[in-house]
Amino acid sequence: MFIECEKLIGVFGVLKYGLIALFAGIACAQPQAPAPCLQKPVAERAYSKDRLLEVIKGQTPARAEFLIRACGVTLVWSDALVPELKAASASDKVIQTVRDMTKPKAPPPPPPPLGPKPGEIRTNSKEGLTYAFVPAGTFDMGCDSCDADEKPVHRVRITKGFWMAQHEVKVGAYKNYVKAAGIKMPAEAVLPPRAFNPKWANDRQPMSMASFTDAHNYCQWAGMRLPTEAEWEYAARGPAGAPVAELNSMAWSADNSGKAVLDSQGIWKKDPKNYLLPLLENGIGPHDVGLKSANGWKLFDMLGNVWEWTSDWYRENAYAASAPDDPTGPDSGSRHVLRGGSWINFPSYLRVTKRLKGHPEDRLYVNGFRCAGSTIK
Repeated sequence: MFIECEKLIGVFGVLKYGLIALFAGIACAQPQAPAPCLQKPVAERAYSKDRLLEVIKGQTPARAEFLIRACGVTLVWSDALVPELKAASASDKVIQTVRDMTKPKAPPPPPPPLGPKPGEIRTNSKEGLTYAFVPAGTFDMGCDSCDADEKPVHRVRITKGFWMAQHEVKVGAYKNYVKAAGIKMPAEAVLPPRAFNPKWANDRQPMSMASFTDAHNYCQWAGMRLPTEAEWEYAARGPAGAPVAELNSMAWSADNSGKAVLDSQGIWKKDPKNYLLPLLENGIGPHDVGLKSANGWKLFDMLGNVWEWTSDWYRENAYAASAPDDPTGPDSGSRHVLRGGSWINFPSYLRVTKRLKGHPEDRLYVNGFRCAGSTIK
């Protein structure tokens, strides 16, 4: 049996004897008796309308409010409940408590959006080109059995995923940039006596004749940037442990970019001074992007077709002092790094570790680029 504070205060509130008042105060400080609903299974504790009207009848407002809040109600509020609650002796405060308890609860906040999936494709609305997501990861950068500037092999960690253009920037996209920037297209890509894309008529070919500065400015216009050299190699390698496609199936080189298959390295060894003549007679040149197989990140033409500018300055021994996390290359220099090889190179040049240096203002028929970035708009 429990003593209700309001009844005590009503009985003893008018008394002036200190001992009785002290007793009332002690009694009021005692905890209220547990709500009977708590003895029921959790799923059955909340009061239905009939149970609520029954349990609050004859209770003080304080006790009725306590009972309601202890276990809740299963009601949906309606103003038609007011007369029924008053008939059960509910005070205005108790009626307000019932109203509060029957308000629909706010839905839980949605879970935070999951990050992009590896290889997920999105379109950059500014330039209309598609990008694939390359997740964070670790890889061994460089090659100890290759050229001096590819050494030493060193562990690199890419700490944040990034978006990489699926293709080299196409001529059509570059035309849109030129129009928006109010500048002119560069001169046609020509290796006498041939122009490889006369008057830039083929919009699907990779944009060549772009200097580093051109490439940098285009990527900024597109809301992106040039990839670092480490990002480029990591993206070109594809997922760790994934099977690597045969080079001819994924890259345009001097061997397969013409009308017939050639042995370009054999031609070079036999007559390096006249290397280009049989290649040009065979009709070699750049090809529309995306015709070869993609790598594991769904990136096309990472090897071959055209060399690709990166943001890094070139230094032959850059790897000796490379940062382990997200390296960005030397702080300064006179040349920038290009990667990937092109349609004019023999296949051994088309390797993920091969490095080429170019002056920032060089415009060559074999140089192109693709953009990267942390977000897609």
